[in-house]
Amino acid sequence: MRIHVPELRLLLTQSSPLIMQYAISIISWEYFFILVSHHGRLSLDISQFMRVIIGFLGVFIWSFASTTNTMVSNVIGQGRHKEVLPLVSRITRVSMTFSLALAIPLMLFPSFFLRQVQELPAFVEQGIPVLRVVAVAMVMMSFATISLNAVTGTGNTRTNLLIETITIIAYSLYVYFVLEYFFLPITIGWMSEWLYWALTFGMSFAYLKSGRWKAKVV
Repeated sequence: MRIHVPELRLLLTQSSPLIMQYAISIISWEYFFILVSHHGRLSLDISQFMRVIIGFLGVFIWSFASTTNTMVSNVIGQGRHKEVLPLVSRITRVSMTFSLALAIPLMLFPSFFLRQVQELPAFVEQGIPVLRVVAVAMVMMSFATISLNAVTGTGNTRTNLLIETITIIAYSLYVYFVLEYFFLPITIGWMSEWLYWALTFGMSFAYLKSGRWKAKVV
């Protein structure tokens, strides 16, 4: 056994932007909850439940996203670049179908799901609009993550980091002004997820449509 320095260098070069991407994403998520905690215990409890919902639905959504990453890499490796966008489109449709099947009951019967966690009237009343916001965000996530992971599959991890950096800056500014500066309700604060996924999808999709990734050689 011996160390293959060129291959090791390539792995580090390709993975380091992804490490940075996930790091700043987690930091911004923690920052959001710190600001939510300033709104009181009830707001934090509601937000913690929303995190559980996102974690549950995210299992399905991120599975499709990871599949996109793998399949895009495979198709490009075979030199079938023209099939990338149709492939991404097909996976997006499947992902959205699953997310809608899970999100629609949350939007239609939010009080039912909230009461399974806590019967406190204030928790249910204030949690209903937040849960609906999160349900919409999950649908947006279902196609935004597909596009972002398609970019990862092309080998352009630096582009991923750039997209994430721009998005996180906008996201952090939004949550600061909404939750801290203007001290608006957490329902408005949770709409930061809409901003995050809209920007992620917009930049990822624009990059894929540009075709610049076709010149990338790993």
